[in-house]
Amino acid sequence: MFGRFSEEIFSVCSAKSPASEQWLVRGQITSMAKSTPQSIGEFQLDDTVKGIPGGTRPFPLSQIAGHKWNVVREDLPLPLMVLKQSALMHNVQVMNAFLEERQISIAPHAKTHMSPQLVQLQLSNGAWAITAGTVNQVQVFRKFGVSRIVLANQLVGRQNVRYVVKEINADPSFDFYCLVDSAEGVRHLGLLAQEFGLLRPIKVLLEGGYFGGRAGCRTLRDAREVITAIKEVPHLVHLAGVEGFEGSISADDPTEAAARVSKYLGFLNELLAELRPEDLPGATEIILSAGGSGYFDMVEKSFQALNTFLPKRILLRSGCYLTHDSHMYREYQEQRVIRGWRGPQLRAALEVWSYVQSIPEEGLAILTIGKRDCPYDYFLPVPLRRYRADGGEHTLSGCQITRLNDQHAYMSFPNGRDLQFGDMIACGISHPCTAFDKWRFIPIVNDEYDVVDGLLTYF
Repeated sequence: MFGRFSEEIFSVCSAKSPASEQWLVRGQITSMAKSTPQSIGEFQLDDTVKGIPGGTRPFPLSQIAGHKWNVVREDLPLPLMVLKQSALMHNVQVMNAFLEERQISIAPHAKTHMSPQLVQLQLSNGAWAITAGTVNQVQVFRKFGVSRIVLANQLVGRQNVRYVVKEINADPSFDFYCLVDSAEGVRHLGLLAQEFGLLRPIKVLLEGGYFGGRAGCRTLRDAREVITAIKEVPHLVHLAGVEGFEGSISADDPTEAAARVSKYLGFLNELLAELRPEDLPGATEIILSAGGSGYFDMVEKSFQALNTFLPKRILLRSGCYLTHDSHMYREYQEQRVIRGWRGPQLRAALEVWSYVQSIPEEGLAILTIGKRDCPYDYFLPVPLRRYRADGGEHTLSGCQITRLNDQHAYMSFPNGRDLQFGDMIACGISHPCTAFDKWRFIPIVNDEYDVVDGLLTYF
């Protein structure tokens, strides 16, 4: 990101956090692209990119503010997803304050946005590492110079192991972690690492799971078998700590969901108790990692209560805190308040804009957004406001998106609601992880919806 937004990024990170290691220096985000043939700022935008007006001559992303576009003025075509600058920077400061107060670390899960510019923002604000979900994502982050990556997944497959070994061997400063949950997985990793000539051991985190969940050891016996397998290949694999993910635990009742999360965190603590000093040869700390964007307060409290034979690094992996949302994570935030959260609240930073293209029957408006433009895996978009060319703005209480097609949204509205053909509708989204992937380019806007910068994604 460039111009005023870059200045704001670095003004926020000028006060160093004692809880975090700031290992990227002040400078332009374009410097991240040292491994690519062209910087992000030089990326050419034209009208083949969704969100750019038809007939626009190609121009570099770094010059986007010079167009003086405004969303409300209809300078950009809709549908359009926008990222609100003020909410984004507010959320960065909220999370930083939490980390500093608790003296813990974060490796934000960048699969949420897959934007090197937002990775730079997070690292510049003290993120200890960046989390990836796939080796393809690791490849993207390495291209843009990220030096510490947690692959929150098992490392499996010849090409995936080959690439990671190549990166470890080529760069002594590359600090890489992945997960293991079976002796078979450890042996697979060790055999391929040896075949590809690994020069220093791969650091792994013992993954704890739960019955009915996804990957991870289900029992302490399973965990001990994994630890034993790791100790059989000390020149290839080193154990660095314990990992889990509580974010996929759910229940119809929020209180019951929180109880299940608490039980799961208790199991992770039991896994930690299984570790002995000889299980972590040469380690100077134990990493305890969990904490998505829903229950990170519970994770922090649970891990803080543990006593360890080495200094512990509590490592959250929240990703959605950066943009928050208008439904799913808003509800998680409400539950944190009930559990005792007293800090400032996160704000929704993403909006998707569209037009009313038809009012075919009473109480029904058809909008120009659909599944190609916004997330729909958990909840549908939330109508916020309507705008008109004459400057009229009104909130949309009582309106609801009830259904999405590929390019259409069905919005019900109450009797008497002033809606007409051509109105612009701003909606909040739910679940940022499936919002960013719909857009290669996302304009960054100020509170007046002037386009002040632009974001690129690499899905």
